Amino acid sequence: MKTIIKLLLAALVLHATWRAGTVYLRYYEFKDDVTQVAQFGTRQTDSELRNGVVLAAKRHEIALDPGTVTVRRENHHIIIDAAYTEQVELAPRYFYPWHAKLHVDVLTLVLQEAK
Repeated sequence: MKTIIKLLLAALVLHATWRAGTVYLRYYEFKDDVTQVAQFGTRQTDSELRNGVVLAAKRHEIALDPGTVTVRRENHHIIIDAAYTEQVELAPRYFYPWHAKLHVDVLTLVLQEAK
């Protein structure tokens, strides 16, 4: 009986680790995509950058409200902030709301065009 309980407990821990790890990996892949949007978007408007972030979220199957995405430009920096909540199934039929906050700060170098 002890062995069965230990196996069930180990299975629950593995299940929770797998589910949480999958959500965390998706977050970091999304953050990497948003960093690329900012790095290569120096000539885009703020609304185009915001749309790029929303498209990146859709590619990673993240339910992101476009209203939570903010884009700022300060001293050769593009700063993008966003937030979303994802439900992580830690145990069968037990979900934990994970609040993800994304902050990307990219230094942009604008080259002078030849005259």
